[in-house]
Amino acid sequence: MNEYEKLIHRNKRELSNFKGNLLNTVAGKTAKSIMVTSAMNGEGKTTTALSIAHTLANEAKDRVYLADGSWNAPRLDKLFNVVENPGISDYLQDEADSEMIVRQTKTENLFVIPFGKKAATVTEILKPLKLKEKLDTLKNRCDYLIFDATSVMGSSDIAVLSSFFDGVIMVIECEKTKWQVVDLAKSKLESADAKLIGAVMNKRKFYIPKWLYGYI
Repeated sequence: MNEYEKLIHRNKRELSNFKGNLLNTVAGKTAKSIMVTSAMNGEGKTTTALSIAHTLANEAKDRVYLADGSWNAPRLDKLFNVVENPGISDYLQDEADSEMIVRQTKTENLFVIPFGKKAATVTEILKPLKLKEKLDTLKNRCDYLIFDATSVMGSSDIAVLSSFFDGVIMVIECEKTKWQVVDLAKSKLESADAKLIGAVMNKRKFYIPKWLYGYI
């Protein structure tokens, strides 16, 4: 069992609760490209992005590209045990074509795009004039493009990048991330014309057995 399979197994129960809402949200494929981000680092956005991609590929039988856009700490290559280069950064810098960066995973319909070579600055990667064309090319080759982005407060560029996606999902760590921080991150995304389509409350703590919550 690789790291990806272990992560899915650990989150099996939460994934079961989550998939119904997710499949309803994306029904009709009006949001084909989805960015997953959070206000701060470490809130679980990679786990959430991976869970979304797994659910769409495994339950809806859609062809899914999961791209690693977390330039501060990319790790999808390690989770899936695939070659790191070339990846999405090489593609966005015209150093690789779209076919070279996609890796098949053990899960049918699920493909991963690693981050690839790190650029000196994020500005070298995010060139707005080419970004839409590049992302559209990837979207046309799959049913869904899930983009595991860096956190909103961790980069001044992420809000701008978010406007190139059909939808944005925010991950919020329960009982840790202050609502003021979440509100500020939300405002940054909305100021950049990002389309927020949902939020995931992550790392929820249960103070009584989980099954009792259904009776409260």
